[in-house]
Amino acid sequence: MRRIHYETIDSTNSEARRLATDDVREPLLVTAAEQSAGRGRHGRQWQSPLGGAWLSLVWPARQPPVAYAAVSLAAAVAVLRALRELAARSPERFQVKWPNDVLVDDCKVAGILCEQRLGGGVSPDVIIIGVGVNVNFDPAMLPSDLRHPATTLNTALGKSFRVDDVIDAVAEHLAAALESFESEGLGEGLLTELRDSLAYVGTMRTWSSPGGAIQGRVAGIDDAGRLLLATPSGRIAYETGEFAETRSP
Repeated sequence: MRRIHYETIDSTNSEARRLATDDVREPLLVTAAEQSAGRGRHGRQWQSPLGGAWLSLVWPARQPPVAYAAVSLAAAVAVLRALRELAARSPERFQVKWPNDVLVDDCKVAGILCEQRLGGGVSPDVIIIGVGVNVNFDPAMLPSDLRHPATTLNTALGKSFRVDDVIDAVAEHLAAALESFESEGLGEGLLTELRDSLAYVGTMRTWSSPGGAIQGRVAGIDDAGRLLLATPSGRIAYETGEFAETRSP
């Protein structure tokens, strides 16, 4: 896998999209020591100081665009595997917050942003998987008004990590998970790991979706990777939306 590294860049996802205008036939890894305009879901800013693993994987798509609807879940499993491997101890402390954040002790330690760039028949379609992992910096550097409490691997686990070791582990597991996803979709292996590691199962939460906010008990995910909520109206499967950050009573 070819890697291009920058000391400072606006966003590895943005740079990955710029580089993907060329005829990308093999996976390309874009990394940066820090980002000045890192991006999260829904256009939110992602704080990216020195001491974090900021990377984007450009993946030439082998399936039609619609086949990648749940690719963020495969990416979340990949990041989960990498961080559990690096942590070595207490892997159960790491969980996936649907659809694409990784938590440690209910604090956000990694986020994922998946995008597609369609080649229009001129060049291959590509999937861009952006990953940010908070590794060694002081969490006090992060804004105090984040939607979800955040931490770093160093703070949570009490030891330092080489950023390049984190990047290597994440990239390796991403490539393996994408290979599996393209051949099997959300197959039994990915689904089992998601279900076993899903945060908030059995708890009451508020869910925010385009249709409004609703309260329900988190019941897991279905075979398509949709989040299941048990509500007064019955069990509902959601494929879009996010958890509100205030726990329901």
